Amino acid sequence: MFRLLVMVMVFFATTDAQFLNPEFLWIWRGITNTKLQKVHNISSVRLTNIDNVIYYGIINIGIPPQEVKVVFDTSSEYLRIFPKNFSTNPVALARSQNTSFNPYIVDNRLFHVGYLDYNVTGFLSRGTVNVANLNVERQTFLEVVNISEEYTDELGWYSNIYDRKFDGLLGLSCYNIPVGEIKPVFYNMIQQKLVSSGIFSFYLNRNASADLGGKLIFGGSDPAYYEGDFTYIPVTNRKYWQFTIDSIEMTYVMSSNFILCKKSCQAIVDTSIWKIIGPEKDVLLIDRLTRTNPYGRVDCNIIPHLPIIRFNLRGFNFDVKTFVFTGKDYIIRHPYNKSTCISVFGKHESTYKDDVKWILGMPFIGRYYTEFDMDRGRVGFALAKNV
Repeated sequence: MFRLLVMVMVFFATTDAQFLNPEFLWIWRGITNTKLQKVHNISSVRLTNIDNVIYYGIINIGIPPQEVKVVFDTSSEYLRIFPKNFSTNPVALARSQNTSFNPYIVDNRLFHVGYLDYNVTGFLSRGTVNVANLNVERQTFLEVVNISEEYTDELGWYSNIYDRKFDGLLGLSCYNIPVGEIKPVFYNMIQQKLVSSGIFSFYLNRNASADLGGKLIFGGSDPAYYEGDFTYIPVTNRKYWQFTIDSIEMTYVMSSNFILCKKSCQAIVDTSIWKIIGPEKDVLLIDRLTRTNPYGRVDCNIIPHLPIIRFNLRGFNFDVKTFVFTGKDYIIRHPYNKSTCISVFGKHESTYKDDVKWILGMPFIGRYYTEFDMDRGRVGFALAKNV
């Protein structure tokens, strides 16, 4: 299971082993894909969907451009390139062959990151990063060279960084960046006036067999992928894309209602997690009512008869808006065995200390096209189209 990961990063100088100022990194897992095109005056990236569990994309680093597959992650801040063999990791290949990767600067400062699930070491590097045909100059990124003590969940390679079908994560959490810290890619896009607004949005196609896996759009939203108007929810903690859930209702057997998060609770929306994660007590109730076994499996034949789940989100002026989830929204096919169905609900571990109680991951974004608005401090949801 995915868990919230947060620890302090400390940089060390490789030449004299002196400590540098600590940098803070926050990471959850995530994923998205990219081919580049323009939609009117906004820039977009085409996403690839792997089994409704991974969405990944392509960026380019350096001149000449080196193609790198990344996950676009709204729950972390920085661009991180993971280790792979040199034939598949263009950054590592350029380093090993000492080839021209201009403007690419190897900083050669060693960094160490301790997460709850694993430890990471690597180097800082800087270069031109091209995302959605936008050249972000002088972008610093983290070039990971070693990962140890990695945690693996029930889906194996889906949470194993070494075996994933992507090369890194590109963080899209850009609020409250202290002076002197590494600047996120989207933050630099704004500073370099590459986008007309501090807005980006996601369409995630939940049809795993569709040609279009999804889209990431910079500078606004694309009405080709959503219906009706947005409902906007204020961000309550600008370190994350965090907001308030007023309550969660489950309607079972037409007449029975169960209420979760009765007195409201905090949540984040996360493009990188294939689950919807909540408190253990609440998720165990959901599992019981959806007849989910201890391995997360559900009888595929009962999907049309599963409870309706309503997420009531607290908007501006304390208005409460309801977002409906049916069985087909929260049950997916198992990546290893398409005849097996699994629930997307997962419970967080006892080590989860944050005030955030729920993480609304890819399944929620797949149902509701999501707009992230830094300018106004809000998250917008509109019903996603079946494209």
